[in-house]
Amino acid sequence: MYQEERLLKILDYVNKHNTMSVMDICSLLDVSRDTARRDIVKLVQKGVVMRTHGGVALPHLQKEIASYQERLIDETDSKRKIGLLAANLVQDHETVIFDVSTTVQSVAEQISAKYITAITHSIDIVGILSGREDLQIYVLGGYLHAKNRLLYGPSVIDKLRELRADKTFIGATAVRADGLYFPYEDDVSVKKEMARRSDQLIAVADFTKFSSKSVYRLDFDFVDILITDQEVPIEIREVLHHKNITIIQCEENDIYEEENSDES
Repeated sequence: MYQEERLLKILDYVNKHNTMSVMDICSLLDVSRDTARRDIVKLVQKGVVMRTHGGVALPHLQKEIASYQERLIDETDSKRKIGLLAANLVQDHETVIFDVSTTVQSVAEQISAKYITAITHSIDIVGILSGREDLQIYVLGGYLHAKNRLLYGPSVIDKLRELRADKTFIGATAVRADGLYFPYEDDVSVKKEMARRSDQLIAVADFTKFSSKSVYRLDFDFVDILITDQEVPIEIREVLHHKNITIIQCEENDIYEEENSDES
């Protein structure tokens, strides 16, 4: 069982019983005490549980990892605007990689380009695009993660290494001055390979991501364009300027595009 699956099972148990001991984790998941302790450390780092003597408990201010479906309804209008801007960058006959993200899903929903080849490990994006007869879909196969609506595992990266794309669209859990952040280490590995296999990597993130936090970092060096719905905080904007990353920003009915260049 992958660590992501174990963490979700532990969270589910703690949400129902308020606490969980190391022995409970070992028994429920059939793992060693060392593995149980590593899982506890991971959950404590994420801030979704607090450590207790002999196990974990819900924090006083409960903060769960939101499911994909719950995230889908958050900031819907912002994601739709960002998705439309991003979708307009795709040209006919291009090969495009779509990462698993509710904002990237909005990109897929609004693609008007024809005869593209879509590559993804998102169950929902496959469903959205499968109704179109003017494109091809290549599914990056792996194990099913039902809650986050994706396929995962070593085979996803193995398949990416065999492909070449014109563009890749990725989301982010958080955007900080030193890069994009994600909740799982595997997320970053997949996104790095997507960037290596694509001529252009486009990150899509609504304004809430600039004040969010997460654990694992993807350096801005992998990113070519950032599309967002509100002004980028100055400390992040300066970094993007320095790294020649284009910012495309939508505010109400206006679209603002800034070609960044390092003039120093």
